[in-house]
Amino acid sequence: MGDLTASAAQTTAKEVIGAKMLELAERDARVVAVNADLTRSSALDEFAERFPQRCFNVGIAEQQMVSFAAGLAAEGFMPFCFTFGPSLSMRAIEQIRTDVCYPGLPVRFIGANAGYSAGVMGATHCALEDVGILCSISGMTLAEGADPYDAAAVLEASLALDGPLYLRTNREKQGRVLPEGTAFEFGRARVLRDGRDGAFLVSGVCVQAALEAAERLAKERRASVRVIDLASVRPLDEASVLDAVGCGSVVVAQDANIRGGLGYQVAAVMAQAGVTCKLKMLGCPDKYVPIATPSYLYHANGYDADGLTAAMGELL
Repeated sequence: MGDLTASAAQTTAKEVIGAKMLELAERDARVVAVNADLTRSSALDEFAERFPQRCFNVGIAEQQMVSFAAGLAAEGFMPFCFTFGPSLSMRAIEQIRTDVCYPGLPVRFIGANAGYSAGVMGATHCALEDVGILCSISGMTLAEGADPYDAAAVLEASLALDGPLYLRTNREKQGRVLPEGTAFEFGRARVLRDGRDGAFLVSGVCVQAALEAAERLAKERRASVRVIDLASVRPLDEASVLDAVGCGSVVVAQDANIRGGLGYQVAAVMAQAGVTCKLKMLGCPDKYVPIATPSYLYHANGYDADGLTAAMGELL
């Protein structure tokens, strides 16, 4: 796809997803929206006005929200559930596992505040452990868009997905990272930049950082570094992961707890295939979040463009 940088236009995932929900509801009568007292925070106000019989606010009751959505799905609807990632992945995890994943119902969970994107709100509101938790639940599909428009593309693709989906969404404003119209497919990685000296395996907010880092490495070190977007975290594109190992140096970065995160998923694929390379995992350290801005936290923990450039430089 060549060199990519974020466009100047900034928007949030919730705004783009809110517009996408209107589009999906117009086309598919199965689509309903459920939220845990976050109608406005999830940009669902217009949806509630246009489709009042298909929008449900259950209050601050995430467990009931999930079970309610499971009932709707069992009756033939496709519920899209909106709340903070920590509340979904921890407070309502029994209901997600037993009421939704066990029967394989088509419920879509939109978990806001991925990683440090809610850093100013503190540890209680940051979804750090959600990747590790939800990747361990049988039948769950987990995805994370590179930008707000990509997050909407995931929901578009989910109309044809059997079973449940968890979509991590970033809280911060972002520009467009991927070219307009970039397709998303569950289980398929996207090679955004080719390279042979090393590879960045990334998802979410780290995609833009990796593209910037690869450009710097090309200019400063004449290094050819591949950038692979693993927006489909589960199922993971194992063939693309193993192909990247052939570069010899791999940096995996995700705005999530390193333990159980994307790096662990990549390492498991490598271990089971019996292959190895120089590997570095970047992400949220195994600590609770200090209250700070996302940009500060990304930089302090080494997975902004500066951190990714340095990490790959050390391996090269």
